[in-house]
Amino acid sequence: MHRKKILFLLYSMNVGGVEKSLLGLLSAIDLTQYDVHVALAHKQGGFFAMLPKEVTIHQIDCIANNWQALQRPPLETLRRKLFAEGVTWTLIKLALAYIYSKLNKNSYFWMEALMEHESDIEGTFDLAVAYAGPTFDIDFVTCNKVKATNKVGWIHFDISKFGIDKGMTAQLYKGYKRIFIVSEAGKEIFDKTFPQFKQKTEVFHNIVSPLQVRQLAEEGDAFTDSFEGKRILTVGRISPEKGQRVAIKALKSVRENGHNVRWYFVGDGKDMENCKADIKALGLEDCVVFLGTQTNPYSYMRDCDIYVQPSRHEGFCITLAEALCFGSPVVATDFTGAREQLRSRENGFVVGMEASDIAQGIIRALNAPRADVNTSAIRNTASARQLLSLLD
Repeated sequence: MHRKKILFLLYSMNVGGVEKSLLGLLSAIDLTQYDVHVALAHKQGGFFAMLPKEVTIHQIDCIANNWQALQRPPLETLRRKLFAEGVTWTLIKLALAYIYSKLNKNSYFWMEALMEHESDIEGTFDLAVAYAGPTFDIDFVTCNKVKATNKVGWIHFDISKFGIDKGMTAQLYKGYKRIFIVSEAGKEIFDKTFPQFKQKTEVFHNIVSPLQVRQLAEEGDAFTDSFEGKRILTVGRISPEKGQRVAIKALKSVRENGHNVRWYFVGDGKDMENCKADIKALGLEDCVVFLGTQTNPYSYMRDCDIYVQPSRHEGFCITLAEALCFGSPVVATDFTGAREQLRSRENGFVVGMEASDIAQGIIRALNAPRADVNTSAIRNTASARQLLSLLD
């Protein structure tokens, strides 16, 4: 029997929400019935080894070969090419493409010129999924460098919070049969921005298996200090959009209100030094612990007294969904997807984005009971049918 071939495209398997959600989706697909491929710009990341052995891995050479050019502003790429190669026909075409892109507010023409001589991804597929969208390079490659009967876009974040190329997105997304969006609020924002695609969009929640998460909690590291107060936990890369610096200010307020708490952060990232400077300035050195990147943070989620997600913006926030697999009270800022995740959780609190809001949410959570979590929950394979039905 011919197995249908599915290709997922994303940058890497770094420890992040998009990558983790892909692992959840793959766990809900019967890999004996479908021939699944994953194409990465970089074959690396903390989750790379967790890809199922049945999955075929490709490298997206057309992105890898142009990685530096894609990270720099186009004018910088043109300048470097001019100094390295002089005036060539390739440089002239790139310059004209850049001018045309600027005039039309659409980077498609720049990408088209940059990728002109790059090869397609090898193979022909029944379904190709631009899993890290909307991103101009992954979407461009999916639409122009992949041979597939059906193509799908997948959106993991609130597009109003990022500087997406609306012209290019509008052009490329015409080629998608379906556009999956990970939250109801995210879909509402996308539909308002691109009403021409409203008939194609569909909510596809990230797949989280409570049973699997709880099993992993039995295998991971746990708190090893002897702290006798209340432990607060946050999981996510240390970066401005994840809100750790606001959380640290909130911690100062909670402590000043007489609560004996310590905040533990799982993750690493570019904002680490700023966070440490804030901690020192506020005199919180004994109240904050950085646990580093953890591919299995679930023992910490199980054992913490309060889980807090202080993000400035998200698309759905898979770490919040995972924290809900345990019974601790949960506090989340009012990012896209937070309300729909916490609306049925009595000890879940959605708060504002300011440090004072987060502090008040934590104080409320300190008095909230643990929730009764259904330990018999099983993997949600039904959600995978939203994708697999496109192959019927």
